[in-house]
Amino acid sequence: MNSKQAVDSPHVAPVFGYYSTAVLKNNMMFLSGHGPFDENQQLVGAGDFAAQVDKTMQNIRHVLEDNGFEMDDIVRSTVYLNDIANWSVFNEIYGRYFTAPYPARCVVACELNGFDIEIECTAIRDERE
Repeated sequence: MNSKQAVDSPHVAPVFGYYSTAVLKNNMMFLSGHGPFDENQQLVGAGDFAAQVDKTMQNIRHVLEDNGFEMDDIVRSTVYLNDIANWSVFNEIYGRYFTAPYPARCVVACELNGFDIEIECTAIRDERE
């Protein structure tokens, strides 16, 4: 596959603007920011940061796996936290989804609108026959 293609997953909320859930180009997938929302755009884990992290990671996994990728194909991620004081909880849950070598990562503290975490990432899969 050599052309750019928008991809999504029936397990995550549909997008509502001028962007794609993820874009596939060759053997690379670029995921837009994902947060703790179910497929009906309802917030999961309001007031429970750990539940929000877990749901966000599940959403990322769904997009990847529904399009032939795996979590360990992620090579980099950018994480946005509403409160940097939640970093250790985030880090512990995030680590459950990967094996070494872990993705490169940047964590940014910023104000999010009604939820506590958002993660964007890039995945590259090996050429498969």
